[in-house]
Amino acid sequence: MGVILYTLLCIEFVARMVIEIRERRTTQVRGGLFAVLRVIPLVNDIVPLPENRRDPKENDFSKLHERGHQNYHHSILRNLFKIILAMVAIWFLATQLIRNGLPLWVAILWLHLVAIPFRVIFNLYCWNQEYEADKYAYKELGKTKSKAAFRELAECEIPYTKLFAALYREHPTALQRKKKLLL
Repeated sequence: MGVILYTLLCIEFVARMVIEIRERRTTQVRGGLFAVLRVIPLVNDIVPLPENRRDPKENDFSKLHERGHQNYHHSILRNLFKIILAMVAIWFLATQLIRNGLPLWVAILWLHLVAIPFRVIFNLYCWNQEYEADKYAYKELGKTKSKAAFRELAECEIPYTKLFAALYREHPTALQRKKKLLL
């Protein structure tokens, strides 16, 4: 069991290293210390990913976008999803500790590995909510103002590829949101 765990952790380390290098080459944005920390197992669970170069200005689109979140009760649904994931994580951890008799640190490493696909699923769920709120704002404002808002957001945002964003971000990139909404 230990060999499998260490092999999977090594695979994760190499995969994250490849993803970081690919991201740096594709976007031409320096990764800095955060890029190094994101390849280390367990540490990458808590390292923040900077999303913006500067905060975007509040505009009509962003106000309506937030109203869309409120109307669709997205914060309640997100928190419910987080609670469900937390309960599954606690169950998994307890199973590893009690039934399998693993030490706590080994059980936490297993939980870390098992949580990776769940984090991506959660991020994609959040993306769906973002698209839904964008659609709400688009219906209220129209194409011209929506395009201008996405242009402004893209200027403020640090560019990320779709794969990188799916792994680390609860929000799709401005380009993805624009494509989804305006196509």
